[in-house]
Amino acid sequence: MSSISIEFEKGGVFVARLFEEEAPKTCQIIKQCLPFEYKFYNSIVSGQALVTLPPDLTVEPENQRVAGIPAGTLSFLVKDDVVLVPDEIYISYGIFISRGLTVDMKQPVNVFAQIEADLDQLEVACRRVLMEGAEIIRFKSN
Repeated sequence: MSSISIEFEKGGVFVARLFEEEAPKTCQIIKQCLPFEYKFYNSIVSGQALVTLPPDLTVEPENQRVAGIPAGTLSFLVKDDVVLVPDEIYISYGIFISRGLTVDMKQPVNVFAQIEADLDQLEVACRRVLMEGAEIIRFKSN
């Protein structure tokens, strides 16, 4: 499987290409856990992104970035107990800079997939979450 499907509760289905070469461990764990769903909220510190705190999913650091993360990127913030950072999954829909509770206010994320089509519709769905509140988002095999 080189892609997964992401389905918004109130409308919007998107295909994300997995970065299996750049983030093999993260992609493997994501694929093993499919299907799954979490409630996503608009991020309050990282910019234009939706975020969830999965209680049952964690990965190791790999393919990490802080900035230069384009719209449509799926990324995973790896839990770091030392700086009180929980596991988080992000779906970016615009300007996104990963920030945590670290001294420099930056916490790198594992970049593991990219939505490459219908980014305008992704922005509509994500702005709906911003304006109307959290939604369940389902991740499934494609």
